Amino acid sequence: MAVVPLAIMVILFSFLIYNAIPSMRYSGFDFFTSYIWNPGMFYRDPIMYHGVPAPYKSSFGMLSFFVGTMITTAFALVIAFPVSIFLSLTLNLYTPRALRRPFSAMVELFAGIPSVVYGLWGVIVLEPILLHRIEPWMKTNLSFIPGFSGEVFSGAGIIAAGLILGIMIIPIVTAVISESMASQPKEFKEGVYALGGTKWEVGRHILLRNTRRQIAGGTLLGTGRALGETMAVLMVSGAVVNVLPTSIFSLTNTMSAQIAAALDSAFIDATGMNISALVELGVILVVISLIANLAGRAIAGKAALRGYEND
Repeated sequence: MAVVPLAIMVILFSFLIYNAIPSMRYSGFDFFTSYIWNPGMFYRDPIMYHGVPAPYKSSFGMLSFFVGTMITTAFALVIAFPVSIFLSLTLNLYTPRALRRPFSAMVELFAGIPSVVYGLWGVIVLEPILLHRIEPWMKTNLSFIPGFSGEVFSGAGIIAAGLILGIMIIPIVTAVISESMASQPKEFKEGVYALGGTKWEVGRHILLRNTRRQIAGGTLLGTGRALGETMAVLMVSGAVVNVLPTSIFSLTNTMSAQIAAALDSAFIDATGMNISALVELGVILVVISLIANLAGRAIAGKAALRGYEND
């Protein structure tokens, strides 16, 4: 039974690689360096290139989706990391014991909200606020910062997607950091208090210092979640293609969102090249997400993920 999860992962990854081979042969290295994604003309006779059929004038490049994925994920981490740190310190130092468990449960409940609900909230509430208030203010007052001088579009884009992703990964990062802090020996904390230390000094010199490894691991686990998020990002990012972002206000797209957005129309392609290109995009996304998750688990340690100190 222990081999079953590994076997399923190997089968799934093998299936992806097998179905991505036509796209690999057709696009080659240009798949990684080009940002033009053109499904081609389905009403024209297909062409043969490197021994595989493809729609007429079709081309597939993942660069814009990769850039969008990295930018929105980085934006999400900038938001989630400090919030998770302060939430963890608050739960472990300033929250009464009777309220600690209910507050922790409330934070964890955010992870159970469907992503499409986050996306709906982003479209109805967040985007109008960004469009009419926050982004114009940022453009007026922060235009001296590189990347803050572009045009404001519709409220959708990098900022909206980053905010939504940041909110979504806060429970994951907070859970790892908070449980790691709670597992620290009481003797360390009591020793600092006995020497006249404050709660903030306990948090700074004991909790933060002794859980640096778990903080890094939890952040990487949150990164893995942000990289693979689909529906919420698709709804608030703008879902543009063939466009590289030029400012923080730009519309964008991610690898996972592009797979969801283009999958339905890809089945119209009789050659199967559009499906194969999306599968290749999925292979790259799986590899990146696995690296982030495995690195997070290796750094944080299995015991830390269960809420116990990792010796």
